[in-house]
Amino acid sequence: MASLNKQQKRAKRAKAKAKQIRVSGRAPLAGVNDPAETDGLYDSYELPEGEDGIPENILIMFSNMQMEEEQGRVNMLVSMLVSLSVIISEEPDLLDMENADDEAMAATHLAADMLIDYRMWADGIDREAAQRWLEDPEVIKDFGTALDSYRQAIDIVMEPKHAE
Repeated sequence: MASLNKQQKRAKRAKAKAKQIRVSGRAPLAGVNDPAETDGLYDSYELPEGEDGIPENILIMFSNMQMEEEQGRVNMLVSMLVSLSVIISEEPDLLDMENADDEAMAATHLAADMLIDYRMWADGIDREAAQRWLEDPEVIKDFGTALDSYRQAIDIVMEPKHAE
């Protein structure tokens, strides 16, 4: 795991990039189960900010994560991975490729930053406490489980249909 200073720098860059995206006027789909639900949610000229300046798509993701967390941490983590995949597909510049060896590592860094931000948002704790939560061995184990589940689901979706 990267040093606290490095993670704070990544989080700062991610937040700056999120602000840039808000200004660019692209409407997100993250956290929305049915794309039809996005009709009328966003003005095509600006991406709304939610509470505390958090982009609306991130607030939707956090809200979904919070609901899923009631069913278990693995469910919450899978929900985040699904939402982040949509966000990254629409805004690949969110990945900090300067501080990562490859796209997968950059996505992992973004996921870690989002988990810290989520914990701060959901529990009202400071960054250091959220960082300690993220470093808990049980959280790391659950993240691995969620990532395996997510990858399996992607493999199933991407598997070519066999003729019957």
